[in-house]
Amino acid sequence: MQRTPVFLCSARYQREAASAIEQTGRSVHSCVPGEDVGRSYRGSHAFIAIVDARGALDSGLEYARSLAEQVLARRGGLLVLLSRKDGGELDRVFDVGATHYLISPFGAEQLGTALKFVERSIRRMRASGTEAAVAEAQAMLSLSPAWRWDAGDSLVEFSPDMSQMLGLGQKKHRVTVTQAMRFIDFRDIGKVRDALRSLGTAQVPGTVRHLTHVNGETLTVLHHVRPLIGEGGEFEGMASTVENLDTTTAQQRLSVHYDALTGLASLTNVRARLDEVLGKTREHEPAAIATLIGISRLDQVNAAHGRPVADSVLQAIGRRLRRLMEERDLKDALVARLGGAEFAIVQFGPAMLNHAVFFSQAVAKLFERPFVIEGRVIHLACRMGIAAADATVKRADDLLHRASSALSGARELDPNSFQVYLSGRKDDPARLASLEQVVREAAREGVLDIRYQPQVDAVDGAIAGVEALVRLEHPIYGLLPAETLLATAERAEFGVELGRNIMRQSCHEAANWPAHMSNLRLSVNVTAADMRGSDFVPDLLAILDDTGFPADRLTLEITEGGLVENLERTAAMLSGLRSRDIRIAIDDFGTGYSSLAYLKSLPLDYLKIDKTIAADIEGEVRDKIIVRGVVDMARSLGMTVIAEGVETQAQLDLLVREGCNWYQGFLCAEALSPKDLVGFTKRWHKRSEAVSA
Repeated sequence: MQRTPVFLCSARYQREAASAIEQTGRSVHSCVPGEDVGRSYRGSHAFIAIVDARGALDSGLEYARSLAEQVLARRGGLLVLLSRKDGGELDRVFDVGATHYLISPFGAEQLGTALKFVERSIRRMRASGTEAAVAEAQAMLSLSPAWRWDAGDSLVEFSPDMSQMLGLGQKKHRVTVTQAMRFIDFRDIGKVRDALRSLGTAQVPGTVRHLTHVNGETLTVLHHVRPLIGEGGEFEGMASTVENLDTTTAQQRLSVHYDALTGLASLTNVRARLDEVLGKTREHEPAAIATLIGISRLDQVNAAHGRPVADSVLQAIGRRLRRLMEERDLKDALVARLGGAEFAIVQFGPAMLNHAVFFSQAVAKLFERPFVIEGRVIHLACRMGIAAADATVKRADDLLHRASSALSGARELDPNSFQVYLSGRKDDPARLASLEQVVREAAREGVLDIRYQPQVDAVDGAIAGVEALVRLEHPIYGLLPAETLLATAERAEFGVELGRNIMRQSCHEAANWPAHMSNLRLSVNVTAADMRGSDFVPDLLAILDDTGFPADRLTLEITEGGLVENLERTAAMLSGLRSRDIRIAIDDFGTGYSSLAYLKSLPLDYLKIDKTIAADIEGEVRDKIIVRGVVDMARSLGMTVIAEGVETQAQLDLLVREGCNWYQGFLCAEALSPKDLVGFTKRWHKRSEAVSA
């Protein structure tokens, strides 16, 4: 995928943007306002689309909106270029469907780095494999006629069954593309060529239907085409399973096993997989977890815009769900459309309920962005019902019925909510557990499970501080991570309250650390929502007064999005906090695709390099270059650099060599309970003293 062509839509700075892209070694397909941007993109071979919205934010975002679904359909990335003054408009950028952004000023080097991040995210998304539902269904029909064409080859290979269907005998045949086309009814040749070219360009699976003539008989055949993608993301050709629709029985048809509209698995496919898993002797419980997803407002879309638009919406939902599955690397799972406006995600064992709950939060986020269909902006919502197959569940329909019951309960809740079916209480309405209520009660009662991960000075090996990481152990949901808790709280509109409770509880616990920990810094994560209110600073200072934790030992960790949401206001707020000796860290640096330039505008003390960069630094030369550039910039601005997610000594050695000051990760310790932290720091301190002696 490296050095792939880039599609550029620019309003005011096209020549400058095109030049910067070309300096990264990529070719540019340009489109100027006034052209049909969607048609122009479809005619390109680009997976990355760039919309230059500098100086023309509103029109730029409209172009981004019109491209978003097409880029998603190609499983690519959409990068929006912004002026510095538009840093507070990131919500709008993501609302129109952009996947990345870059804030001016920047040069070819910064743009190249952002494009490499985009390419890496595309590679990782595709590395999880081809479309699971179609592949599963095709595996069921492994003896069906099939063909394969390799890119650059002038020959098409027919399987023995394909050769037999076309009257060529029972052996494998290789014929020229021209000869293969002769088996297609002349009225369909143009349609077939266009369809195959479109699927190949977009690198997505699909179906092609046409008539063919064999020994004087006319047959209707259906090709289930899938692209062949190499390990590096490059297009390697096409393969297809072929059905003779005139002779194939309904039970044998591939269309029974997948939904023809979306390409996802069908209800029949889901039932078959579940019955197979649930019918076996099970070593793990639950053996499977089903999440039913009911889409709201689709009837209104159908009534207002017609069936074709509603069908396009369903296809767009399918693409988003499939892409999310790939991004989360859910290989042993099935995404399906069960019919109408109902979808499903089935995760097979060993499965964990908290993973399904966590995934449902990600599904909910998919519906925060509108769908853009043929220029229409369509807002949808969903509700979800989750059920786990415990030992009493023996059939697919039993599990799906439980998930359906949970979905019915979720329909009474706010949009994008979910319910979980609790087994063993069939007649009790309370079997549907609300995660929002669980999180709210845990926060208010001060029983959140806050763990602390040590941060180590890479020079002297001493533990310099700890980061507070919140989670919640629940008897139903299992271990819920911070991302799930925060997303749940924000959706239920008590995210700020949760943030304050986390701050209060962690400061209270840290204020009571023993003497040998009295010099450790405490880092607490703060979200953009926490900082928006005018009472953030007074509330924070009140917490420090109430708990007795020293302000000069507190560090606030803020993500890039929270920092640049309102740059001028943020700078003033952070300056006020620093005047009271509170320190500021920028968290997960390297994941926001934003410019380094804004760092100099903010009073920052620490810069944390995201764990994904640290994880790849041993094998990727680009990552070493990125780390070196980030460290040099941070040091020139007087910041301490902290590497997250360090797991091996080799990673640490490379990071230290590039100039990182502190590190945290499993190489030192996982996140520890308050009790375990006390013992760990004491042992670490004694070991460090022994080494020094």
